[in-house]
Amino acid sequence: MYSLPWRSRVINLVAKTLSLILIITFLVTASPRPAQAACALKYTVQSGDTLYKIAATYSVDFKTLAEANKLKEPYLIYVGQVLCIPSGAEIPDTTPGVTGTTTKKVPAIAAIHMGSIAWVGVSNFNKERFYYVKVYAGGWSYWKYPEYQIAYVQTNKSGQFGSWFHLPDELEDVHTVTFCVKDAINDDVIACKIVTNNDYWYDRKSGYKSLQ
Repeated sequence: MYSLPWRSRVINLVAKTLSLILIITFLVTASPRPAQAACALKYTVQSGDTLYKIAATYSVDFKTLAEANKLKEPYLIYVGQVLCIPSGAEIPDTTPGVTGTTTKKVPAIAAIHMGSIAWVGVSNFNKERFYYVKVYAGGWSYWKYPEYQIAYVQTNKSGQFGSWFHLPDELEDVHTVTFCVKDAINDDVIACKIVTNNDYWYDRKSGYKSLQ
C-alpha cells in the first residue's frame, strides 16, 4: 500500500480535526435555545417599594417576578433598580417608575391604633378580592414578633375597604404595632403600615399631668 509522507499525513489529520470542530460549532450555534421570558414593561423601583407590592400592582405572582429578574430570597430590591415585569401582567393606569408605558397607583394602607381598637383602610387593591388583616407588635422587623389575624375582608368594586377592628388584649398597651394586609390566596404581603398607639401617648400625658 502506498503511504503518504509523514508531513502529508499530519496536514491531513489537522485538516480533518479543524473540519470536525467547525461542524460541531455550527451544530451548537444552530440548535434552538430556550426562549427568555418577554417583559411586558420595565419598572424602576421607587422609594417604599417591595417586590410583593410591585407584584400586586401588576397582578403577577411575586415568585414569577423574582424569577424574571433572577432574584433570590430574601428578594431584596433597591431604589433605581430596573425590573422586568413579565408578560401576562395586567397593565393599569398611571404609576411612577414605568418605562415605555404607564400604570396604576400602588396599593396603599392607612391605619389608626387606639388601645383595644384600630381602624384599617386600603385603596388601589385588586377589586372584589379577599384579604387577611394581620397585626404585629413592633415596627421595623415586625416579622420577628407573633402574628395576630384580626380580620378577613373583601375589597369593593373600587379596590377599597375600611373598618374598625378589635385588637388582641396583648396589643392594647403596646407603643407601636404594624398592620399588614395579605392576599388570602397565597398569603403574600400587599402593604404594611407602622402605627403608634394613640392611647399610649394619651395615658402617658394624663399620668404626667396628674403628677403636677
